[in-house]
This record gives sequence, C-alpha cells and structure tokens, in this order.
Amino acid sequence: MKSNKQRRAEIKAHRRQRAAALATRSFEPDARLPRVVAYLPDQERADRAVLLRYHNTYGPLPVFYVARPFVCRDCGAQEVWTAKQQKWWYEVAHGHIDSSAVRCLACRRVRRERLRSTGPGANLLGEQTNRLRALGQARPNEKAVAEVEAALQSKWWSLRVVAIQTMARWGDAEQVERLKAMVAARPAGGRRYWCWERVAADAAMCALIRRE
Repeated sequence: MKSNKQRRAEIKAHRRQRAAALATRSFEPDARLPRVVAYLPDQERADRAVLLRYHNTYGPLPVFYVARPFVCRDCGAQEVWTAKQQKWWYEVAHGHIDSSAVRCLACRRVRRERLRSTGPGANLLGEQTNRLRALGQARPNEKAVAEVEAALQSKWWSLRVVAIQTMARWGDAEQVERLKAMVAARPAGGRRYWCWERVAADAAMCALIRRE
C-alpha cells in the first residue's frame, strides 16, 4: 500500500508529464472553425473581458490557460502551475499578465513565515503597504493624507500604486479628481513606454473602475 507521500509524488510526476505535453501544443482556436472549442485536460478558458479590463499590454492575451511546468527558485523542485491557479492569479488577484509562478507552495509558506518572524522593520516595504491598505478602510484624516502623500513620493513604484488605491477607497471628490488627472496625463506610446506616469495612469484607471 502506497503512503500519502508516495501518492503525492506520483501525482506531481503525472502533472509534470501532462504539462510538458500540453506546453508543446497550441491552444489558439482554429480560425476556420470559430465555433468549435476543444477542451483539453487541465485547461481553463480565459475571461478576456476581465483581462482587458485590468491588464494593459501590447502582447496577446491568452485564450486558454494550460498547465505550465517550472522549477522552484528556492529549492529547485520541479513543479506545475495549474490552469486553475493561473486563472485565479490573473483574473481574481489581478497579477501582472507577464508574471508566472517561481516558488513551490512549501517555499512560499517558508518565505512568508520568515518575513513575519524577522521582526518589525525587516520587511519595511510590506509593512508600509499594509499600513496604506489599512488607511483606506477608514475616513481620511490629516495624518493619513500626509502618509499617502509621502508614499506617492516613494522610490518604490509598488508603494505608490497602493497609495493610489487608498485614494480611490477614500473616494472624496478631491481624490477622485486627482486620479482622473493621473489618467488624463498618461503619455502616448514611444520611448517612454515604461515610465511612472504610465504606471500611475493605469493604476488610477483600475482603482476608479473598481470603485464604481
């Protein structure tokens, strides 16, 4: 009788083999048969309306999610990022469309625990992010507004994005007008494709959409 550990190892090995086979095949619908959709194992249809709403990219958006094999960045284990996990990441958590899994579940848990146990200040960016998100749950006061203004000047773009999201949660007329101004100031294409003004405009637009 096989142990649970042996069964889990067999399941992982089967997933890796299936993902490797699926990765070599194309899942774009055949233009000659637009009404015919063939579903394959470990495959999820992408909600392109959600992707278009929350992702700004010039690259093609997926039609289906299929299992992707990857090697864990920390332990080197061979893992599989399932289609269902990808759908949650891109469409529910709104992870960046070009991002992908880099750590296995065990290493993610170890990393989270290490960050929690290293004491205050060790994960300063995470602490500031959580602080800004907490501010968005209450009515703004002078101190809270000052914290958001300071975050908007941070060298960390991710912290600035959270500050923009906090402004949208407050939702007063002044904050909404500032967000709309960020959207209006979005630069056109060209050499300045990857710049803060573009990131701020996209973040402000998404924050306003979610507020509505």
